[in-house]
Amino acid sequence: MKLRWLGHASFVIETPAIRILTDPFGEDVPYPGIKEAADVVTVSHEHHDHNSIHVVEGSFQVLRGLDDQTKKARRLEDEIKGVKFRTVPSYHDDQEGKLRGENAIFVMDIDGITVAHLGDLGERLTDSHAEEIGKVNVLLIPVGGYYTIDADAAREAVELLKPDIVVPMHYKTKYTESWPISPVDGFIEGMGNVVRFDGNEGAVDRQNLPDRMQIWLFAI
Repeated sequence: MKLRWLGHASFVIETPAIRILTDPFGEDVPYPGIKEAADVVTVSHEHHDHNSIHVVEGSFQVLRGLDDQTKKARRLEDEIKGVKFRTVPSYHDDQEGKLRGENAIFVMDIDGITVAHLGDLGERLTDSHAEEIGKVNVLLIPVGGYYTIDADAAREAVELLKPDIVVPMHYKTKYTESWPISPVDGFIEGMGNVVRFDGNEGAVDRQNLPDRMQIWLFAI
């Protein structure tokens, strides 16, 4: 399974059978524009920097984490091209959604590798969340704070879920220097076993998952 970070909370997850794109952002987000085709697009919540499906190319199916009518996070279950998708409801803030609404955590079983994309999780992850999410091999987690959980809450989430690979997202980079979020440094400080990539892509092999948790830092 190949994993490629496009910036912000957007990733391409690809196997020979399927290409999944998470939380696409639009032209007003200062990362390089998305020019990708996909089979499935996941949308954790309906904010413009996460639901810009118009930038995705080709014919694809959209899985939306929020109910169109109620705007509440829903418990979705679907299977597309052998990949099982499900969602775990959460909040986009620490006030039960009063500030920014709700957020869906997407859990994907891809060829025996479980990937959890936490979207714009804004509340501390609970034991109940962790139980519902289950065992995670690859955790895509926001760490920048302000709009989402911060570094401390992200470390707590990692401790709860105990994934094999952690990929930070939604933090300040050279593209988002004016944004009121923090860089990744506060999250990785003291974590150990950080793997820094020269580019924005890595490969995950279910037969060779790391014996000790790794934090993957991609470069864009």
